[in-house]
Amino acid sequence: MFGRRLLLKLFLLTLASALTVFSMACGGEEKIVEVEKIVEVEKIVEVEKVVEVEKEVEKVVEVEKEVEKIVEKVVIATAVPGAASPGQVTLDPADLPNSKSKGGEVRVAVVSFGALGTSGGSLPDVPFGGARQLGGAESLFSPGPQNFDEMQLASDWTLASDLSSVEITIRDGVKFHGNGGDWGNVTAEDMAWVINRTNPALNPESIAASAANLTALFGDTPVTASGNTITGTFNNFDVRWASNLLNQEASGGLTTFATSKKAFDEKGVDWLKTNFIGTGPMQVGEFKPGISVTMESVPYDHWRKDASIDSITMIAVPEEATRVAMMQTGEMDVAYIAPKDMRMMASGGFTAVGAGSGTQEGIMFPGNLWESHNAVTGEALDIPSHGVYVRAQPWTGNPWTPDDDDNPAGMDDMEQARLVRQALARGVDREAINQYVVGGVGRPNHVTYFSTVNKHWDSKWEYPYDVAKANAMLDEAGYPKGDDGLRFQMPLFVGPELGGGAGPAGEIGDAIAGYWQELGLDVQVLKYAYGVFRPGLVSRTTVVPMLTGCDDGNPIYPFDWPKGLVQTTLTRGGFSCGFESPEILAWYQASAKEPDQDKRVAINKEYLDYMHHWALFPGYIMVPNIHFANPNYIKEWPMNLGGSFNSPENIVLK
Repeated sequence: MFGRRLLLKLFLLTLASALTVFSMACGGEEKIVEVEKIVEVEKIVEVEKVVEVEKEVEKVVEVEKEVEKIVEKVVIATAVPGAASPGQVTLDPADLPNSKSKGGEVRVAVVSFGALGTSGGSLPDVPFGGARQLGGAESLFSPGPQNFDEMQLASDWTLASDLSSVEITIRDGVKFHGNGGDWGNVTAEDMAWVINRTNPALNPESIAASAANLTALFGDTPVTASGNTITGTFNNFDVRWASNLLNQEASGGLTTFATSKKAFDEKGVDWLKTNFIGTGPMQVGEFKPGISVTMESVPYDHWRKDASIDSITMIAVPEEATRVAMMQTGEMDVAYIAPKDMRMMASGGFTAVGAGSGTQEGIMFPGNLWESHNAVTGEALDIPSHGVYVRAQPWTGNPWTPDDDDNPAGMDDMEQARLVRQALARGVDREAINQYVVGGVGRPNHVTYFSTVNKHWDSKWEYPYDVAKANAMLDEAGYPKGDDGLRFQMPLFVGPELGGGAGPAGEIGDAIAGYWQELGLDVQVLKYAYGVFRPGLVSRTTVVPMLTGCDDGNPIYPFDWPKGLVQTTLTRGGFSCGFESPEILAWYQASAKEPDQDKRVAINKEYLDYMHHWALFPGYIMVPNIHFANPNYIKEWPMNLGGSFNSPENIVLK
């Protein structure tokens, strides 16, 4: 056996370094509005037309076509409906209200949030929401200032020398909220119960975010409790087991946070849907579903840290202009601001706060289920009866029936679908979306999960914007434009990140759809509730492409971290990216067990080659997750790495 000191530490970017990109984009004296590019193009057009000495008619026509293409691109990028645009609200630092009179209350405006998420993934039909991150919950591990594996409710741990299992000691004396203390302290039995009930392999009703990661980690072997320790037997060892999979923020948000088994046994599921039982420095004071949640500092000395504020209230304010106005009047102290308005807020004197996180928005293509056997159980998958391949789509490749009667001569179905996905990846101007939809504070992205500014990134993994090539690929794939100018119909669902359909993600989805429409696709952007879309991902029955970051889409995650877990059958029974590849499975399992960082990097480069070639999850834009605070009231808000609006106990008031 060996202890935690001998396990490789995975160091990440600090908040300061993670915010550098934002500071470079929106700091200083810059007064943006980067529509200058459009003006310059138009001036060039006029000059070309004035020079009448040019006798080559063909050349003039060629220039006119070129300019026409550029104008179309700009129109697509700027035609996306959005919230308040830069310049609509005048901000002056001198006008910011001093809110000291409010005492220790902090008010935060967000686009939306779900239910309380009372017992996290341990309960079916209870979605995650504000209380988890707002200081209400704690897990076994937590992000530290430079890494993701600081112990929280774990006081010690030991790995088996053969990496077959782990023993975790549960911290003594950690109180559950409420009931006059009658729920007692966190026990090993509580934590084992939470993990097992969250694991879809043991509880098919579990719908928790990232719950399927536990299936990959432990399979159908229950975590056991003895005294003050729990023991987990690994089905598939992953070097991120502490830093990501059993972590407070990195696993998609408190998948396995501590809650009371006693409360569950005595009160039941329905009671816990509206009564949050956690262990954090903040507890629920008032909860109005879909409207607001107020967290109050616990009325006792917290084991880890006492909050310096009395309460924090998160309020749903869907309209961007309203959130900006509420910040200007002092009605709100902190607010989520759409990326395109970040520069305006910074120039107006508001302070950027965040955790260095962001979202790598890409398009995943569900329905490409190419594994033949379940990686956990070894059972053969009855693909034809699954219902996916009988509804063949241009973007869905079928290795089981390579010739489905619509393939061009000499081309199998897999290559046909690959060409379609490649065309869709190349037919979008990422830089234009960054400038005109995201306000220039983001960064073009090409293969989701990998940052283009990482030292290991190679330009060979990019998808250059090339309309001509995209059209040629679609023609080659056997989907020419019809008399109506259309090739085929295509839905696009907008995921929950960045506010979903009502937030910046909706605008990005509209922009991508606009480019695809120029390629001849009849695109319908779907913006209904994520809860309606998600069951199809869990059951592996949907073939609708989705704009999402899909689990590991945080740009601050290290390049060497094992990639592709949710793109394999290891997560069957739970959430996934909707496609499953045997090649990805092999690379994931190899990197998950590899202790050498350089070797994991080499494995992920092979994975990158594959993902770029097959275009199963092309990236489009990386958007920083940054919020704005009133500096006359909030001195600082240090957040844990990877999350947002987390750790309010760290807020320091003026």
